[in-house]
Amino acid sequence: MPVTIAGIEIELVRKRIKNVHLRIYPPEGRVRVSAPHRTSETFIADFVSAKVPWIRKQQARIAALPPTPELSYTDGEEHVFLGQPHTLVLHKATGRPSVTFDSTDRVIRIHARDPQDAQAVGRLLKRAYRRELQLLLDAYIPLWEEALGVRSTNIRIRAMKRKWGACRPRTADIVFNLELIKHPLICTDYVVLHELAHLLEGSHNARFQAILTQHMPNWREVEGMLNGRTAS
Repeated sequence: MPVTIAGIEIELVRKRIKNVHLRIYPPEGRVRVSAPHRTSETFIADFVSAKVPWIRKQQARIAALPPTPELSYTDGEEHVFLGQPHTLVLHKATGRPSVTFDSTDRVIRIHARDPQDAQAVGRLLKRAYRRELQLLLDAYIPLWEEALGVRSTNIRIRAMKRKWGACRPRTADIVFNLELIKHPLICTDYVVLHELAHLLEGSHNARFQAILTQHMPNWREVEGMLNGRTAS
C-alpha cells in the first residue's frame, strides 16, 4: 500500500513480524516499510520521519551509482562470479555446450553451439550460475543444519528481486536467490545461516539476532555487503 510520509512515498506492507523494518531498493531508491499488523499509523509515521535524513542520503547514494549496463553476452564482456569480475570467453562447441569458471584467471569459458546467439549464451550462463550455487548450498546447508539442530525439507533456487532468501518455518521450505552466486562466498554462507535460523525463530527479533551472533559474530557486516541500505 503506497503512502506518503514527510514527503517521501513509502510502500507499506503489513506482516506477521514483531518490529518495523525499513529498506531502500535500487535502482530508483524505492522505500519499503514492513510493519506488524497492529502497529499504528502514527508510530509508523514517526518512525519514518526520524529516518528522513538517512533515507535521503541513501537515495542520493543510489542515484549517484552508475547505471547497470545491459548485458550482451558477447566475447570479452565482464560478468561477476563470487564477488569478482570475470571475462566471458566464447568458443564454438564441438560437442555438448559447457560453461567453466576459472577464478584464477577470472575467466568464464562458454562453449556454445552458436557463440553469436546471445540468448542461448545467456541461458547457458544462467544454468551454470544455478549449478554453482547449488554446489555451495549442498556444502553449507548440512553444516548449518547440524550446528543449529534443524532440518530443511525442500531447497529451491530462483531469481528474486527483493530478497536473498525466504523460509517457510511451518514447512521448512527454503528458497535462495540465484544472484547470490555473484557475491563472495561468505554471503551465501550467511544467507544459509539466516534462513535456517528461521526454523528456530520465525521473526527477526532479538532472539533471532542472538542466534545469528552466536554462530556468525560478524553477520551484520556480511549483511551489509549484500545490502548496506537496511535500517530497522
